[in-house]
Amino acid sequence: MTCRPCGPPLARAGVPAAVACLTIVALLAAPIRAAGQTATATTLKAAFVYNFAKFTEWPSTALASGQRLALCVVGDTAVADALEQTIRGRSHEGHELTVQILTADGPLQSCHVVYVDGRDAARVASVLETLRDQPVFTVGNRNDFAKRGGIAQLILERDRMRFAINVSAATRAGLTLSSRLLSLATIVRDGDGGA
Repeated sequence: MTCRPCGPPLARAGVPAAVACLTIVALLAAPIRAAGQTATATTLKAAFVYNFAKFTEWPSTALASGQRLALCVVGDTAVADALEQTIRGRSHEGHELTVQILTADGPLQSCHVVYVDGRDAARVASVLETLRDQPVFTVGNRNDFAKRGGIAQLILERDRMRFAINVSAATRAGLTLSSRLLSLATIVRDGDGGA
């Protein structure tokens, strides 16, 4: 579920690549079980992480021209494996994409996107504390992730995956999020009480 398979047919139809990618993001909010296909939650999480990276701008001090764009995963090797498959052979605006599996006490500041599994509340708290106000796009699936200062919270609800964005956290991190991405999200601000 990435932009590459859909890109050429849509491009031939006159649809710009950015719109094709947004179409994929919108489809990701569709049911996990769809017409004869089953997309796993793991695959969807990886696709969301990849698309979040595609629709985010980092300050030049955090992502210099030609620098690798590091997508990091904490606590879920299955998501890391799916993310490896998703990015294989891809780059984004001249940045090679890489996947790293880290622990909560690893070098998280070297990442541009960090997905942290929500099963361990202490691990989530540690990652969010370490990355607070850092130019790192944090993604998690814990119910209170956005409320705690994470940037994107993945929400599985009635066989659908959607997401919330904490715009206050993104601003503190110095990240610029695409208005198209924000139009697909539930918007959360500090003090809202979460998604």
